[in-house]
Amino acid sequence: MVTNDESQPTPRKSAIFQEFMKLTSEMFGDFGYSILKMSLSIRVLDEDVVVLRVAEGGSKYFGAVLPCVHKIDKQPMVLQTIFIGRSMRSCEKRLIKIRRDELHSALAKCTRTETRNQLLNAIQQICGKPARIFTDEQRNDQQTSS
Repeated sequence: MVTNDESQPTPRKSAIFQEFMKLTSEMFGDFGYSILKMSLSIRVLDEDVVVLRVAEGGSKYFGAVLPCVHKIDKQPMVLQTIFIGRSMRSCEKRLIKIRRDELHSALAKCTRTETRNQLLNAIQQICGKPARIFTDEQRNDQQTSS
């Protein structure tokens, strides 16, 4: 979600659902409204990212309505499609990758040691402990001892 005034978006799940249903009703009438209402669910609402699940039957209606969303809960914003996946698992993996990339870019811009350590801890929590990197000499020693 991208707002016009660069502020943090603050919509509720119910407001997002209502905006989609209102636009669907205006564009496709009762038939489109009923199809999308049965197939649309909001799975994740995270700061500036929304994960929506749409059944295959409602995907055409949803695809037509998505570019028409210009405000949610009286807050002007534009929705950008980041990823379209066939499973919630693939969407979850992509969201984790996006957040990890955001942390890495913040780490590159970081100047204070304290903040840098906090970011490194956050990256470690997401990615796990870094693998031990062996030098060429250590690799050769391991191969000869095996």
